[in-house]
Amino acid sequence: MVDEAKRFLITPGARVIVDATVGPGGHAEALLEAAPADCVLIGVDLDDEALGLAARRLERFGERVVLEKMNFADLEERLSRRYVGRVDGLLVDCGISGLQIVSSVRGFSFDRQGVLDMRFDRGSGATAGDLLRSMDLDGLTGLLREFGETRLAKRIARSILDARDASRLESTLDLSRAVKAVVKHKPAKSLARVFLALRATVNSELGSLARLMESLPRLMNSGGRVCVITYHSLEDRIVKRSFRRLSGMCVCPPGVPVCACGKVTEFKILTPKPLRPRPEETSANVSARSAKLRAAEKIEYEH
Repeated sequence: MVDEAKRFLITPGARVIVDATVGPGGHAEALLEAAPADCVLIGVDLDDEALGLAARRLERFGERVVLEKMNFADLEERLSRRYVGRVDGLLVDCGISGLQIVSSVRGFSFDRQGVLDMRFDRGSGATAGDLLRSMDLDGLTGLLREFGETRLAKRIARSILDARDASRLESTLDLSRAVKAVVKHKPAKSLARVFLALRATVNSELGSLARLMESLPRLMNSGGRVCVITYHSLEDRIVKRSFRRLSGMCVCPPGVPVCACGKVTEFKILTPKPLRPRPEETSANVSARSAKLRAAEKIEYEH
């Protein structure tokens, strides 16, 4: 959803834009081409290979590009310490890149032979294989239920752990076979959810997104805009609730007699309903079908 991102983020006052999931640099390149000539883009990612590709792709922009390896949850701290403190535009694309999906050493694809890794930063942290070796039935069942596989979660979890205990869980295709042993008819959706659940857990994706959203009032300049693209309901719920809270809407649970969320209006929501990809975009990129884009703008706020 490059055009939509440009429409929201490229404003006359945009001088510092952060692409918090820069990947190979596609969105960043489009933003720099459309931005004012004095606009600087800071590209952030945890994937060393993606940062290398982005560096080559964006080389022609010279000093207008700064690339950093970091978790976007740490943006507030890192930017205030090393760069400008606050920014005029922020893009977060929560999807994974085709580069990561096709690589056998990354383990993101359920229909390709690969290692059970799934880390964005391959230099640190536990792998998906490590996670599966440490989990019990209740823990794995709960994880799969959280990411949407409610009806068959326990049976799928038991099949995966049975494969593990029989030393038949060494690769991504082994994991896929364990899921298919339970979901025999059209298993693609179940496979996608299982791989998503493991990937998101390995990389602490939901917690990182929540931390980034919480930091927005301190991260954005007045008039600055944030644009977030999500691909599943748990991500979208975090963004939707954060934008509602930041725009002064009450986010207390239904039935609470007195508002206790401390609502304060700091942002204006620019997308009352999330934007969806155009038909021509989903035709060209099937993985974009589930994308939702939400945007908001920081307003002047008197403390």
